[in-house]
Amino acid sequence: MNRAIFALPLLAALLSCAALAHRPVFNPGSGSRAAAFAIAEPEVSQVITAQGKRGTRDWYTLKVPAGFALNVAVFVGAQCNSAYRPQLWLAGPGLGNGSSGPSRPAFLPAGVGAVGVPNTYTPYSGHGVTARKGQTLARTLGAGEYSLVVDNGAADGWYFLSLAGLEKGGGTAEGREGLARFGACG
Repeated sequence: MNRAIFALPLLAALLSCAALAHRPVFNPGSGSRAAAFAIAEPEVSQVITAQGKRGTRDWYTLKVPAGFALNVAVFVGAQCNSAYRPQLWLAGPGLGNGSSGPSRPAFLPAGVGAVGVPNTYTPYSGHGVTARKGQTLARTLGAGEYSLVVDNGAADGWYFLSLAGLEKGGGTAEGREGLARFGACG
C-alpha cells in the first residue's frame, strides 16, 4: 500500500516532465535543398536528430510569420569524434552575410542571403543529455520560408538540431530512438 501512495505522484511527475520536453523527431536524411526536411510547427520546441556524414549537408525548411523569434543550436553527441563540428546556417529572405560569423557558403544559390554561427563547440550537460553544444543562432525573422543547413564538414557523427519554443508533448518513436543513437554516437 505504501508503494501505491508514492507510485501515483511519481508517475504524474514523470508524465508531466515528458509532456514538457522538447519534441523528439528524427531526420533520416535531407541531403539537398529540394529534399529538405520540413519542420512542422517551428514555434514548438523540438530536437531533430540526424546522422551526419562527412562532406554532406542536411537541409531543413520552416515557414514563419513576421516577427518569428528563431532560437536554434546544434548539439553533437559527446561520444562522437572531436573533429565532428557541423556548421549551422540560416538562409532566406532579408538575410545578408552580416558582419559576424563565417562568410557566405558557396553551396547556396546566387541571390540567397545567409547567416551562420562559428562552428565552435563547448561541453554541455543538462536535460539528460551529455554533448557538445554549438553556438546558438538567434534571430527575429520576417514572414517567409527559410532554410536551416547543417554542413557536416570533414567527419561523421550524430547531431541534433534544437529549436526553442513552446513546450508541447508529442514527437515520434523514431525521434526517441534517434536520441539514443545520438548519445552513443552510433
